[in-house]
Amino acid sequence: MDNSTELFSLEVDETAKSTFLEMARWTKFLSILGLIFLGLMVLIGLALGMMADSLPGNNPIAAFGATGIIVYFLFLAGICIYPIITLLKYSTGIKAAINMNDKGRFNRSINHLKNTFKYYGILMIIMLCIYGVAVVAVAVAGLSKR
Repeated sequence: MDNSTELFSLEVDETAKSTFLEMARWTKFLSILGLIFLGLMVLIGLALGMMADSLPGNNPIAAFGATGIIVYFLFLAGICIYPIITLLKYSTGIKAAINMNDKGRFNRSINHLKNTFKYYGILMIIMLCIYGVAVVAVAVAGLSKR
C-alpha cells in the first residue's frame, strides 16, 4: 500500500478520542475565561475613559484623553477576540465530532485550532518586527546624540 493513501486513512483510536475530549474541556474553559476577561477589559477601558477627564493633568492616563483610552482598549479587545472565538469553535466542534463520529466536523474543528495558532504566529511575527524597528530606532537615536 502507498504511504500517501495510508496517511489519509488515519483513524482516531480511543486514546486519541479521550485526549481530544480532554483538550476540548480545557480549551472551552480557556475560551470562556478569555471572553470574561475580554468583557472586563472593555468595561475597564470604558470606565477609565470616563474618568480620564477628571484625573489631574499630570496623570499619564489623562494624557491619552477619554477617546484615546477607549479606542486603545477596544483595539486590544479586537486583537484578542478572534483567537478566543476560534478556540471556542474548536472545543465545541471537536466534542460534537467525536460523539457523533463526524469526520467533516472533526476536520473543521481541527482547522479552527490551526487558525488559532496561525493567528498567534502572525501576531508574534508582527510584534517581533515592531520590536526590531524599535531597537533600531533607539540605537539610531542613541548614536545620533553623540
